[in-house]
Amino acid sequence: MLPGMPRAPSLLAALVIPLVLLLGLPGCGDETPSRTPTAPGARDVAKAPAPVVIEAPALDQAWWKRTPKARLFLSGGQRGRLRPSARTVPATGGLERTAAVLYRLREAGRQAGTAVGALSLGWSLAGTAEAQEEARADYVRAVHAALGYQGALLGGTDLIQAAMAQPRGAGPETPTPPLNVKLANTSPAAGSTELYSDFTLGTLGLRTFGIIDPAEAQPLADAGLVDAVSSPAQNMAGLQPKPEVVWVVGTRLMGAGTLAEIRASLARLGPGIVVDVAGSGLGAARVDAHRLTPTAEPLVVELAEEGTSVGVLDFDPAPGGDGWLVSYRQIPLVPQWEKYGGPALASVRQLAGLYRALVRERGYLHDAPRVARPGPRYVGSSACAACHAAIYTDWKRSPHAVALETLQEVDHHWDPACAGCHVVGWSRDREGGWARARSGFRSPDKTPFLGGVGCESCHGPGSAHAADPSDRSLFAPGGPNQRQMGKAGCMTCHDASNSHGFEAAYASTHAPAVDHHRVPADRKSVLPPGWKPPARGGK
Repeated sequence: MLPGMPRAPSLLAALVIPLVLLLGLPGCGDETPSRTPTAPGARDVAKAPAPVVIEAPALDQAWWKRTPKARLFLSGGQRGRLRPSARTVPATGGLERTAAVLYRLREAGRQAGTAVGALSLGWSLAGTAEAQEEARADYVRAVHAALGYQGALLGGTDLIQAAMAQPRGAGPETPTPPLNVKLANTSPAAGSTELYSDFTLGTLGLRTFGIIDPAEAQPLADAGLVDAVSSPAQNMAGLQPKPEVVWVVGTRLMGAGTLAEIRASLARLGPGIVVDVAGSGLGAARVDAHRLTPTAEPLVVELAEEGTSVGVLDFDPAPGGDGWLVSYRQIPLVPQWEKYGGPALASVRQLAGLYRALVRERGYLHDAPRVARPGPRYVGSSACAACHAAIYTDWKRSPHAVALETLQEVDHHWDPACAGCHVVGWSRDREGGWARARSGFRSPDKTPFLGGVGCESCHGPGSAHAADPSDRSLFAPGGPNQRQMGKAGCMTCHDASNSHGFEAAYASTHAPAVDHHRVPADRKSVLPPGWKPPARGGK
């Protein structure tokens, strides 16, 4: 779909409203975001549940039991990583765990009389023009609606996708474009007139907006989505001070210079907080009782990279009535949160299932980019078994052999964003996107014999070698079966985001697991009895 073109309502967007009504969650039907948000499921609960002890590591139990006047939940910065990321051990992140933390905050707030709100800071998508980004955008916006977010800011990576950036109604359903961007007429967000996302939590007034670091502007200009990206100081100079609210700025900082501009500009507007979604180390992960007044230096906090954490800002009136005492905690989205998510977690899991169904129904796997490569075709690991039975048996015992099955277990085997690392015949381009060879894996039903990380993933397409095992020219430098792997090749998939610590442990742990050293040398290659090489050159 071209930027700026109207789009039909998606399947996911069409289903979120009945899902919200079914589960009793705050969402599209709540037209009073200024009221104290209701905990998901609270409409059907007769009495408050007993307090829950959250057994998550790195969580300050004393802080969790606090009863501030207002709490602002912050998420964002996923950049397309909507499921847990293996950048850490255990894997952290994901929209389901995001829902669980927000649910527990609202449950605690309901019991303590704390007003709890939620704000997405943006940078939710990866920032590509690929078709699947539309489904991801529908998923993200459906989650925001189902969980009752009060506001949603657009980061630079979100502006590329019409499904994420186009206005849809009023309030939090209308994402707010970055303040320092002049949108092109072709931008899908061009119809939005919102400069801020304003809402209140009890007596706390909030004015929120996003800022793009000018260092991120070039891809947007190249895509024809923006006419200009101003420096923060230049753009914020036109804002009118409003000291009675707290200003919250979401950004993805690329350097200290942009932060300095934002802080200096905020200082004249009123009490301010800058939230960096990049995890760059320029903000704090923990703050206790910071006094925030119209004349105070703006507070700077941060989330962890790739959406592996959420953040929570606590607000209490400062002594003397001058400003607020603000505390902050960055909360890692560890697996333990899935024990505490209640109906909010269930709702996002249903939306995730709809997203996966959408991915399959729209045929993103079938439509993945294809590249024509001259030479041999991919034939599957079973074609190697006749001559390399012992190696084939060794491989069958490895995790590589069942790589596609691991995707099937979590219902992601139709997702091209996942398939490339779990099948034969896919490769990455310079920009990190996946493409498949014409003879490579197509789908679980059409080419199951190319599922898993097989022999040809390391040794190249095998049709010519299977036809004539005696042709050693295939293994010469530049030949189709020259060994292609090694650490650099393995890290195409086992990178920092997918395999924590892989590079450091490659030689000691990972390479020995796949080098077939357990197979005796005299059994690695055994030609079948009676085999004869094919005639060549008419002889």
